Amino acid sequence: MNSSNQTIRLQKYIAQAGVASRRKAEELIAKGKVKVNGVIVKEMGVQIEPGDEVHVDGKLIATESRHVYYILNKPRGVVSSSSDDKDRETVTNLVPNDMRVFPVGRLDRETTGALILTNDGNFANYMTHPRYDMSKKYRVSVEGRLTRAVSEQLVSGVTIEDVVYQGIEFEHVKYDEKKNRSQFTVTLHEGKNRQIRKMFAHFKLPVLKLHRFGIGPLDISDLRIGQYRELKPFEVKKLLLTAKGEI
Repeated sequence: MNSSNQTIRLQKYIAQAGVASRRKAEELIAKGKVKVNGVIVKEMGVQIEPGDEVHVDGKLIATESRHVYYILNKPRGVVSSSSDDKDRETVTNLVPNDMRVFPVGRLDRETTGALILTNDGNFANYMTHPRYDMSKKYRVSVEGRLTRAVSEQLVSGVTIEDVVYQGIEFEHVKYDEKKNRSQFTVTLHEGKNRQIRKMFAHFKLPVLKLHRFGIGPLDISDLRIGQYRELKPFEVKKLLLTAKGEI
């Protein structure tokens, strides 16, 4: 037992298993009726982690295996992981902590936007595995002018430092001459590490702002930065069907 983002307080674990309310669970703990891995525990706040065995009144209990799915509009500066050894804020701190969840894929620390968090490993695999074509949409702002010659190369696909990047799609390209800045929307069909930043840096167009607003059929225009909501069952189903190429 230790304390991490993959753990849950003992009294909450007992309550989620449907044995007793959290307050009643605290009474059971105080009376020495609860064992964790064969040892009686009387302290409040002990953390339970996956694999721990909890007995109440001699009976082994388990929490309900309910899957949850959140969509978060990730703020800038937040790390896309369940924990961080540098003690920086992580995305799992921005959604409810009554169920242990993890981010599906990653957005780098400076990128904002759509990120799914879940406890469903099978769903996460469909969303991230290279063999499934889950498109993602980004609003991008770069320093400099995006020329037709560069955009055509990016649409065709490029190889940078021996890494092959698939072609991307452009929409709504605008150039601000005063700021020497280009803005546009791109659609990606793969998710290599820092892909957009590397592709545009290669053409001397450093990315100034990067915001992911769409994952497959999912759009987060209803969420402000830092907000989240639970995905509706039909949205989860639609994401899975899209990943499988069935719609």
